[in-house]
Amino acid sequence: MTAPGTKQDSAAPQARTLAKTGRGSRPCRLGRIVAWLCALVLVLAVAVVGTVGWIGSERAIHPQALTYTWRLADYHNLRPQNVTFSSRGGITIAARFFPGRAHATIILSHGYGDNQNQMLPWANFLNRAGYSVLTYDMRDRGRSGGDAVTLGALEQYDLISAVDYLTSRRDVDKARIGALGVSLGGATTILAAAQDWGIKAVVDDSGFADAPTVIANGFAYFIHLPAFPFALISVKMAEWRAGVDVEKVRPVDKIGLISPRPIFIIDGLADKAVLPINSARNFAAAKEPKQIWWVQGAGHAQSRVVAGSVYVRRVVAFLRRYLGA
Repeated sequence: MTAPGTKQDSAAPQARTLAKTGRGSRPCRLGRIVAWLCALVLVLAVAVVGTVGWIGSERAIHPQALTYTWRLADYHNLRPQNVTFSSRGGITIAARFFPGRAHATIILSHGYGDNQNQMLPWANFLNRAGYSVLTYDMRDRGRSGGDAVTLGALEQYDLISAVDYLTSRRDVDKARIGALGVSLGGATTILAAAQDWGIKAVVDDSGFADAPTVIANGFAYFIHLPAFPFALISVKMAEWRAGVDVEKVRPVDKIGLISPRPIFIIDGLADKAVLPINSARNFAAAKEPKQIWWVQGAGHAQSRVVAGSVYVRRVVAFLRRYLGA
C-alpha cells in the first residue's frame, strides 16, 4: 500500500527540478514580452499620430504664404496710403487705404493663408466705381502682428478694429462703411458685422457656415493631409496652441443679427474646398434684406474670375443701392 502523502511528496522533486531549469517561467516571460511589445506599439502609434497632428496644427495656424500673379504696381488708379492700427486683440494690423471719389468706404478681407494683396483686383474695381477702399493683412499674415491664424475666432475683432480706424478718419463717411470678404474673410465679415453696426452692408464671397464642418470638408484641401484621423487631432492641437475654441466659430449662428442691414452672398457651384452648402445654410439663417448668387462653374473664391464683368456689376450695384457712391 502506498502511504498517505506519497503522491504529493513524489511531485515535489519534479517541481524543484522545473524551477531550476526555468521551464516553468516561460509562460510568464512570454507574457511580459508581449506586454512590452504592445506598450511599444502603442507608444509608437501615439508618437506618430501626435507628430502628424503637430504638423497639421502647424500648417493650420501658420499656413504657407501665398503669392499672386498681380502686384500693386499693376493698378495705376490705386493710390495707396500705408497705414497701421491697433487691434482690439492687442496686435498691430498693417493696412492700405485707397482714397476714392466718394467717402463711402469698403473694407476688404482676404482668405485663409492669403494677405491683402489677394484683394487688389477687388480694390481696383471698387475704387474705379468711386469707393474708398481699405485692405489689410489679417493676424499672422503679411506685415501684421499676431502668432497664429485662428479661423475667424480672433480675426473678427481685427476687422472690428478696422471699422474703429475708419471712423477716426475725416475722409470716411461713418454712415457708409461696407465690408466684403472672401473665404475666411467672408466668414470673418459675417462675424464682425453681427457685432458692429458700423458695418452697413455685407458681401460674403465663399464664406463658411461653421468652422468644424469646413475643417472636416476642407482639411485635405487646405492642410494637405488626410482628414482621417488627423483633422480632429490637428484642430485640437491648433486650438491649444492658439488659445481659441474653433467650435464656437459659427457664422451661421450669427448672420441673422446683421439684419436689417443687407447681405449679399456669392458662391461658386464648383467649390470643392468650402462646399456650397455653407452658403446655402448661411442664406437660410440670414434675415431680410438678403440675396444670393450662385456662379456656375466657379471654384473656391473664383466667382470674380469666372463671372468677370457680371461679378463687378452685381457687387457694385448692391453697394450703390445701400451705400450710394
